[in-house]
Formats: sequence, structure tokens, C-alpha cells
Amino acid sequence: MSIRKTPAILLQRMEDFTEKLYSPHMTPKAPLKGSFAVHDRADHPCVDEVTASRRDYYKISFISKGTGIFTMGEDHFDIEGPTLLFLNPHEVKTWRATSDDQEGYFCLFTDLLFDTVHAPHEDLLHHPLLQLGARAVFKLNQQQSDYLQSIFRQLLKEYHENAAFKQEAILIYLRLLMLEGKRLATEAQAPQRPQTAAQALAHRFTDMLEKQFPIEYNHHQVKLKSAKEFAVNLNTHPNHLNACVKQATGRTVSEHIRMRLLLEARLLLIHTDWQIAEIAWCLGFEEPGNFTHFFKNHSGQSPHIYRIQ
Repeated sequence: MSIRKTPAILLQRMEDFTEKLYSPHMTPKAPLKGSFAVHDRADHPCVDEVTASRRDYYKISFISKGTGIFTMGEDHFDIEGPTLLFLNPHEVKTWRATSDDQEGYFCLFTDLLFDTVHAPHEDLLHHPLLQLGARAVFKLNQQQSDYLQSIFRQLLKEYHENAAFKQEAILIYLRLLMLEGKRLATEAQAPQRPQTAAQALAHRFTDMLEKQFPIEYNHHQVKLKSAKEFAVNLNTHPNHLNACVKQATGRTVSEHIRMRLLLEARLLLIHTDWQIAEIAWCLGFEEPGNFTHFFKNHSGQSPHIYRIQ
């Protein structure tokens, strides 16, 4: 597997196609409510070519057989034989198969998968292989390939059956995949690419945003709720911060804040008995009605309905 820089002209074309949508049959998506899906490539073959895209989910892809060309950001990977890939939603990616014999598995998931377990973001938001700038593409030997194949077979079995403790089992196997990825990264001992100034600022922003959570007590309130407030604390201009975050992650500062507040709102509605007005205050909404409007606008249902479902 070789890695080389993508030509500048291709990078421009990738950015030009970023916002284009794909027809539903091209890539199976994680379930809206379940936030997890796993597939065998034999039943859900990947298309021969996927133009530049970002998606709203994380993906772990195991290619047991076949070849192709994969790009992530500015890097270009020649995939040959057993390979494990960890993909995050923030970076532009492309794929082109160069052989017909494609075999393996892939799973898709969102942060909501971890809603019902303790410390829900520990595995996902802080896992090094799923972060911006990670180039987690690992060539596998036969022993590693056989082991990963067994994990994916168990994941597939749990996903399609309705056995007791189904979600707990899925989370265990998913964590095993993440653990194996960490081991592969340690073995590879690949030097980290230096971050650009935009990536460094974006990382400082997302770190500052995440450190406001989780909210553990109803007398705690988030302090930073707008791009301007974050910019002041990061000693930069809001427009510059927004441009860097958008360039590095594909989302604006406001989108990151909105998504994180919405996720915390869901967690608090599910896992606490706090009044909705208390949750609203903790999330920085001085008026409960403003919180209700925010939640309904972005989730399609009121906080009360979401809580009792």
C-alpha cells in the first residue's frame, strides 16, 4: 500500500463535488434512530467509483479481498488485499475500485449509538483513529485479517438477530475493532503529519467545545454558546475561526455548537429526571420556549415527546 499526495487540480475537483448528493442505493446509511448498521460486501457491494464526498457518519471498513484507490484529504492510498480503514465524517474522501473481486465488511455509526451507555463520547469523539487528520489505513497480514473477519461476522449476527442485550454486544464488538485499530497504529509507528494552522485552530475549538460537557449537575451551565464567544477565548476573529473550522471539518462553528447542544439535550432528556426548563438553562437557553423551539426545529419533535418515547 503506497501513499502519495493528491494533485492540486484533483483537490479542487474534490471540493467542487463535496456538496453533491448521491442516490440512496449508492451507499447504505446508518439507521436514523438506531445509528448503527453493518454490511457484508457480498450483499451490499460498494460501487466501483465514489466521487469526492463527506458523510454524516463514521465508518470502519474491512477489505478482505480486492484492490482500489482511496483518497482522504490530500493523501492517496493504493489498497491491495486485506486492509482496515477508519473514516470520519469531516474529511473529503473518494474511492475507485481497480478489481472486480471485492470482499469484506463495513459498519456505519453515529455518536447517538453511545447515548445509552456511560461516558457516551469516550469511544467515539476521542478515539484517535476517528479524528480529523488521522490517516488510519492499515495493511493486514493473514492472522489480523482472519481475526477482524471473525469480529465482523459476530457484529453482523448481532445486527440481524434480536437477542437479549443486542446493543451491548454490538458496542463490545465495535470497541474490539477500535482496539485492534489502536494496536495496528502502534505497530505501524507512522510519524504524524504536522497540522496546518487551520487544523490546529479547529482542533482547539472542538476541544474547547467538548470540554463543556457532559453536564452532570443541574446548576452547571455551558458558558460558550456562540462563534463570537469561542473566538474571544481563542484570541481570534469569528470570521477567521469559522473559515478555519469550515476548511478543516466541513462544518461551520455554529453547526458544531448546534449539533453538540442537541446531542447533550437528548442525553439529559433520556438520562435525567430534570425539568425541561432546567435542561434549557443548563444548555444556555434562558427561556424554556427558545429551547423547545430549538429542539423541535432540529429533531422534529418536542423535548417532552422525545423524553417519553
